[in-house]
Amino acid sequence: MPDLLIVLIALVAAALAVLAPLRGRAQLRFDDEREASELRHRVALEALRDVEADRRSGSLDDASYAAQLAEAEVRAAETRVAIERTHARAPEPDDGRPRRAAVLAAGVIGALLVGAWALPASGVANRTMTNQALAAAEAAENARQDRIRQLTEELTATPDDPDVLSDLADAFLAGADGDDLPRAVFVLQALLAVDPERPDAYERMISAYLRAGDTENARAAHAAFADLGSADPIELAFLDGLIARADGDVARAVTAFDRFLELAPDDPRAEMIRGLRDEAAED
Repeated sequence: MPDLLIVLIALVAAALAVLAPLRGRAQLRFDDEREASELRHRVALEALRDVEADRRSGSLDDASYAAQLAEAEVRAAETRVAIERTHARAPEPDDGRPRRAAVLAAGVIGALLVGAWALPASGVANRTMTNQALAAAEAAENARQDRIRQLTEELTATPDDPDVLSDLADAFLAGADGDDLPRAVFVLQALLAVDPERPDAYERMISAYLRAGDTENARAAHAAFADLGSADPIELAFLDGLIARADGDVARAVTAFDRFLELAPDDPRAEMIRGLRDEAAED
């Protein structure tokens, strides 16, 4: 904290040191402009007097005198106006505002510094949060692997248990490894071999294919799912639209999404489907 106070004091001094010369330079510029305008006016007045002197000496006739006099008078009037304009732009007297501005500027810089000063702490906090998130993710992954080992052991003892197969498929689907999706599909196929009337097995298999970007096998699984007597038409429409969207079949996607919204307008996924439908329709 003392270090921060020292830096803030230094910033105030720096602001005063920066703004004060700016004020001084502004005054110097005004003095230079005033002296230059007054000098030009004096020259114009001298030119006017020279015209009068030439007239008295007889070196100018009436026409030349009138022309030069008019020119000199115009020039003198212009330089006089220039002087008045210069004085009108004179810096205001020092009433403390420059100093207040310097202090204010230092305060703003100080506030910014305080924020910057806190960045290392925030960075540490962010890193801590990141490390905690990584630790949680690692713990979850370790738990998933333990669950897979447990279910695999159970499956060795009871290879035809549909519940164990279903749980094992879910454990693979929860992973992010590139091999998890093919393993999940393999287990789901085993589940369907044991229990062909499992709509959820088809749904999860199609989702796994979509996640893997395999629209061809997703469409084949959807066709097999559609032949299933217990298939839910809402889920059929939902998955049909997703497959068509992933496959670039805009017309089929719109039709499938419209079918879904017709069958389940209040489904929690309806808002998402409306967005996907509108996006596909625009395309």
